[in-house]
Amino acid sequence: MQRVLLVQHTWEDPHGYLGTLLEHHGIDYDVVQAENTPLPDPTAYAAVIALGGSQHVYADAEYPYLIQEKIWLQQVISQDIPYLGICLGGQMLADVLGGKARQHILTEIGFFDVQLTPQGQQDPLFAGITHSQKVFHWHEDTFDLPAEAMLLATSTNTENQAFRYGRCSYGLQYHIELDSDTLNTWLYHPSMKESIIEVLGLPAYQAIEQEREKAFPIYQQHTKTLFENFLGICNLIH
Repeated sequence: MQRVLLVQHTWEDPHGYLGTLLEHHGIDYDVVQAENTPLPDPTAYAAVIALGGSQHVYADAEYPYLIQEKIWLQQVISQDIPYLGICLGGQMLADVLGGKARQHILTEIGFFDVQLTPQGQQDPLFAGITHSQKVFHWHEDTFDLPAEAMLLATSTNTENQAFRYGRCSYGLQYHIELDSDTLNTWLYHPSMKESIIEVLGLPAYQAIEQEREKAFPIYQQHTKTLFENFLGICNLIH
């Protein structure tokens, strides 16, 4: 049985809904904590999924383990191992490929729609998603599109939302891993709730709460479609 590797960067951003989907399809997976666990040989895995985190790709002095992860990620790419980078994981991919990661001019938190580019509408990752995807954002950084990468999704606030490099290396600026428990942590853990209100204000925080009931089912359906497409690209499901 081929296994999938999930790279976790922070306690509050676990594999969530992606783990549920892997288990639904009977796909075994390992989870490695990037901060305190050596990253395993990527060639032992059918795919690598790198999750989000509050770290900054460009803050090597503050997060020295990210330096090692970038070196390791170069091996993933060179071995043509399917890779799906989510938020921080997507920024890491862009950085390794020469796209500069930097602080954005704004912080995006909440449910948003990202628009598929013409290339995105043709890419197997987005098969079954027409024109736009419902996503969840929590990021204050962005990145330049690497040379030779193909832009797959964009938005008014953040130009580079999803891209592909080569055959099967994908970077997403947004989150697709949220299940209800993870979203509850993000919205209601005291420190995280305080952070959202500090950045956006109380009315915007309450708007996210109110939008949740309508947006979350669409968000999860789009996540399911995209992630199962990725598993198909990895030849893990057919």
